[in-house]
Amino acid sequence: MDLIVRQGAEPRRVKVERAGDGWQVTVDGQSYRIDSATVGSGSSSLLIDGEQHEVWVRRLGDDRYSVSTSSHSEEVTVVDPLTYLAEESRGGSGGSGRDQVTAYMPGRVVAVLVQEGEVVEEGQGVLVLEAMKMENEIAAERPGTVKKLFVETGQPVEGGDPLFEIE
Repeated sequence: MDLIVRQGAEPRRVKVERAGDGWQVTVDGQSYRIDSATVGSGSSSLLIDGEQHEVWVRRLGDDRYSVSTSSHSEEVTVVDPLTYLAEESRGGSGGSGRDQVTAYMPGRVVAVLVQEGEVVEEGQGVLVLEAMKMENEIAAERPGTVKKLFVETGQPVEGGDPLFEIE
C-alpha cells in the first residue's frame, strides 16, 4: 500500500508491505522492519528494526491523525498518492478567472459528469479518471461555469493533459 503522509506541509512517501509476521515500511526510500502488537484502544507496541516503541494513534478527522509516543506528539494527514497528485495538479485555485485542471498521471476518462456551459459548485464532480486501477472523481475547485471539456469518456490521457476549464 502506497501512501502520502504529511507532517505540516512536508509530504513523505510511505510504502507498507506485509513481510512474514510483520511489515516492511519504506519512508522516502528508507526501509524499516516493523513488528506490531495492539496494546489497548489506539495504542500499539512497535518493534522497529529491533527497537521497542509505544505509539498512540487517534483519528482527528477524515484523513487527519494524532500520533504520539511517550516523548513526542505530531498531527499527520494520510492520503493515497492519487488524491495527493490531484490536489497538487490543481494548484492555487480560488478567486476569479479561468482554472484549467490537468491530469495528474496517465489514465483513462471513465465518465464525464457535466457538459460545457454547465454551472458547477465547488467540490462538484466534473469527471472520473481511472489511474492505477482506481477511479477518482475530479471535482471543481471553485464555483463557476465549465468553459471547456478537453476529454470525453473512454479517452486515454497522459499526466499534464488538460481535462477541463472552469471560468
